[in-house]
Amino acid sequence: MAAPALGLDAAHRILARAAYGARPGEAQALARGGLAAWLDRQLALPPEEPAVAAQLAAIRLPIRYAASEGRWPAVEEERPLTRLAMSQTELFGFLPRQERPVPPPEVDRARLELSVATLVRKVTAEAQLRERLVEFWHDHFSVGSVAGGQVNVSLIDYDRRIRGQALGNFRALLEAVATAPAMLYYLNNQSSRAGAPNENYARELLELHTLGRPAYFGAARSNREVPRDAAGHPVGYVDADVWEAARAFTGWSVAAGQGLGPGRRLPETGEFLFVEAWHDPYQKQVLGRQLDPFAGPMAHGRAVLDLLAGHPATARFVCAKLVRWLIGTDAQGRVPEPALARAVGAFRAHAAAPDQIARVVRAILAGPEIGDPALGRMRRPLDAVAAAARAYALPPPGPPILGPLAAAGQPLFGWPAPDGQPLEAMHYNGAGALRTRWTMLLALARTGLGAGTAPLAQALAGQPAAAVAAELAERVLGPAGGTVSETVAGVWLASGRNARPAPGEVAELAGWVLTAPAFQWT
Repeated sequence: MAAPALGLDAAHRILARAAYGARPGEAQALARGGLAAWLDRQLALPPEEPAVAAQLAAIRLPIRYAASEGRWPAVEEERPLTRLAMSQTELFGFLPRQERPVPPPEVDRARLELSVATLVRKVTAEAQLRERLVEFWHDHFSVGSVAGGQVNVSLIDYDRRIRGQALGNFRALLEAVATAPAMLYYLNNQSSRAGAPNENYARELLELHTLGRPAYFGAARSNREVPRDAAGHPVGYVDADVWEAARAFTGWSVAAGQGLGPGRRLPETGEFLFVEAWHDPYQKQVLGRQLDPFAGPMAHGRAVLDLLAGHPATARFVCAKLVRWLIGTDAQGRVPEPALARAVGAFRAHAAAPDQIARVVRAILAGPEIGDPALGRMRRPLDAVAAAARAYALPPPGPPILGPLAAAGQPLFGWPAPDGQPLEAMHYNGAGALRTRWTMLLALARTGLGAGTAPLAQALAGQPAAAVAAELAERVLGPAGGTVSETVAGVWLASGRNARPAPGEVAELAGWVLTAPAFQWT
């Protein structure tokens, strides 16, 4: 399909949806070069960028805690982001043990460093589309640090797994998540054993990660009562499938020094480990398919992942979420069906491709929906912060912004439920959440919250207020900023403010623009 011609307004919308907003000049470059060229470039970029790595290497974050007699000495220092480069085994060493106490700030350090790295990447990475997909998959396969220290210290490993397959193959990503210590601990599969399987992971695997709630036939007494597709396969699942899937994943655990009997213990690496002695090897039936007994290590779990990754319901459920994420919905909350159909077709046609997800994303963005002003969604707090920093060339904000982000509705890596951070506007447009958002954006524009000083304020200082407001609104909204700038400048002058704003006043005007309703939506 030929890429549609791009106007500057459409270019701004594309960058607000498939990226974290436009940096100065980016919308103009996209309009000139076209969406196809931009997409080719984005999908060719590597997972790691040297420029981003250099920024992360230069960051120092404070860590302070008092001494605890006989347990640990006091610490007060500015420390680089050392955890980001550590292996899972090294990170797991910060998990407290009775014989090895660890100060709470050291346990939480992995989450803090990853949160700061996330802010840096969203604001500065060239691979904006990958960053969009990384955030999507973190929500889709959600784990929350509030679940405990085992999850907290494993978050960096979890991010690496998601980042590596964010535009790769869904089946490969599914297994990367299934074997991730963070997920194993979060949904308790690390303790799932033959005779006492834990259903938590299996249920979320079917309900949230693959088939989706629409494919659940809870009233059916068995899978035999579930409707069949043209190939004779069940179109959905029942509770018995969850139970059988849970049996398939028994023995998928984490090596954390557990006892295996007299004189035998697992190593304490914090890495995934299949423990055959804990696995239920007997025959199982999942989605109408028989799994042969004694099929070999991890064979039953992998067979379940194969079934789920290839199921038509998975294609539609995952693709609908991707379309909602990248394009948005109409006023009635519906995703555009043509984009969804293209995505599902690509998902199924390229199921074995190593770049399956990239092909799906390309299919989603191939039509006119990505620039349609009748579609969209409310920006979440992280999105709003990243878009503001990109538009105004601000440095990425530091740890002080994490509290306001959470208060505005988005605790980074801290959403407590396995359904992931919501997209629905009602979670972010309540009075308290909006007030926190506006305060946060005003502070960001005033170069507070650790963001540093914006050269833009110096460049615009002394110009007429109307011209300043017009430049500020155009940077974040493109041609659609005209109405916003007129309103902002009018209110500014009517309240007796400086007709030629000084640098601090330019920053305040920028904050006013960022609180406009038009900026809160993509």
